[in-house]
Amino acid sequence: MTSTLTVHADTVLNDIDHLPRCGTAERAALATLLIGRMWGALTERERGFADADARCAQAGLPAPALVLTGVTEPGSYAAAADMLGAEAGACAVFTPRPAAADAALAAGMICLALDSGDHAPTRPGGVIPLGSLADLVPNPASPWASAFAA
Repeated sequence: MTSTLTVHADTVLNDIDHLPRCGTAERAALATLLIGRMWGALTERERGFADADARCAQAGLPAPALVLTGVTEPGSYAAAADMLGAEAGACAVFTPRPAAADAALAAGMICLALDSGDHAPTRPGGVIPLGSLADLVPNPASPWASAFAA
């Protein structure tokens, strides 16, 4: 028996630095979730804003409403929620980085940790493990902007 968890969120923040490691099915599942929804792209300061839109387009994702750097700083997540007009607790963050998961949780967000082989976040009780983005199943019946089963 397979169990699922439905996550409801007003908006999604996605770590785009891991996109090159994602398979076709993962990118397609993420694109399906994001199309028609307001979302933000997370990236490291070194990569910055310069090619964020191009990386999203190359992965088949719709353009993000904003690009956020400082993925290991809780204040960055709070600022992103504010800019997207969402409560922090109604934002879902997808990231393979334990430090980013910790920052998202510290900001009060829902965090889905993508399996990266890295060490687990220091706050594992608040993280929902997600083996693959291909495991996402959109739930169009939900009144929330972004509802999906993981």
